Amino acid sequence: SIKLLERDYEVQKITGITLDYDFSVEIAETRYKYIKRILSTSVKGKEKIGWNFSEAIDHVMTHRFLGILIFLAVMYIIFQLTFTISWPLSIMIEELLGVFGRAVGGFIGVDWLRSLVVEGIVGGVGAVLVFVPNIFILFLALGILEETGYLPRAAFVIDRPMYAMKLSGRSFISMLLGFGCNVSSIMSTRSISEPKERIVTILVSPFISCSARLPVYVLIAGTFFGARAGVVIFFLYVLSIVITMLSALLINKLFFKGEPSTLIMELPRYRKPRLSSIILYTWNKGRHFLEKAGTIILGASIVIWFLSYFPSEGTGSFAAMIGKSLEPLFIPLGYTWEMITSLVFGIAAKEVIVSSLTTFSGNLSVSGSSLGAIRTLITPEVALSFLVFVLLYVPCMPTLAVIKNETGSYKYVFFSVFYSLAVAYIVALIVRIVGGLL
Repeated sequence: SIKLLERDYEVQKITGITLDYDFSVEIAETRYKYIKRILSTSVKGKEKIGWNFSEAIDHVMTHRFLGILIFLAVMYIIFQLTFTISWPLSIMIEELLGVFGRAVGGFIGVDWLRSLVVEGIVGGVGAVLVFVPNIFILFLALGILEETGYLPRAAFVIDRPMYAMKLSGRSFISMLLGFGCNVSSIMSTRSISEPKERIVTILVSPFISCSARLPVYVLIAGTFFGARAGVVIFFLYVLSIVITMLSALLINKLFFKGEPSTLIMELPRYRKPRLSSIILYTWNKGRHFLEKAGTIILGASIVIWFLSYFPSEGTGSFAAMIGKSLEPLFIPLGYTWEMITSLVFGIAAKEVIVSSLTTFSGNLSVSGSSLGAIRTLITPEVALSFLVFVLLYVPCMPTLAVIKNETGSYKYVFFSVFYSLAVAYIVALIVRIVGGLL
């Protein structure tokens, strides 16, 4: 009967009885009360008076309703600060790269070689390096939250709504890592003991907005939404969590049955963050971004330059041919061929979308002037729709590779590709239609 009250899947299957409410928490509380009653008759000691510091704060921070509101407020503040503080630093890096590009270009007499170095290499890689302050400030903030002991409490707070989506707070812990990189998020699912829950977590984790998408958000949101860019970026991160949870519910309903494992974790005491630990955390997370800039993004920038320069620049290039061939599919969304081609290249790595857009425009500017041509062709609701599409569409190649490695099957890779494309298109179309009505 207790197993039935706990909604044990095997017992429900045998008895044919299904309860709408999970009594596992109430049963656990009853057991602890019983244990406490037994201990009180056999163990003597001074009764504890009041709460300690951590318990007093947790009374609010882990509240079933206030805890979620506090979590959303904390994330909103982080994204606002990330955008506001990093903006002057990004402008400074942009200006330095501009001076460097012009200086290097002055020593190169061959037109195509000058274009390759200035627009392809310096412009392509530089377009991503401009957003290094955003990335490091974001990880700095997350490092502070982890060092103080708040992130485990965030997982505890989200456990109940996650359970409604057939996942546990343990899945949310893996998803939290996805704010840094979806690859590490998926690899961390090895700690999930239930195989079905692990597969679902792997399939929905790519919807969590990783740091590679942040440069795209900053560039587009800064261009089209100005002072409201921080709000737009916060909306995208909240949307990523909502889509992740709804996708988990849908996949569980369609393909998997049963209940997720219960989250049991020890909440660490709140502690004063150590500067050395925060710096180490920030560097370890952020250096991955720099390594990609010197490898994947450098190679992709050269390929993008070649495709945008030959056989002729502009609308006669191979890049334009790729975008225009797919343009009919994106007519309802209103995307230009430059935007479409950047999405294709972005499958290699999401940062490449920024390199693509700036290479097609022929110059670099985090302030948005590099997208001036596109700004005259699309409206803000189309720009927001594009950001939503970037958030939700096909995971990058490294993420697809790790999905194959962790699941051992290509069917999950193909499912991830086609499901994410469908979700991205539908949600982006809804955003464009609703945005046009407002």
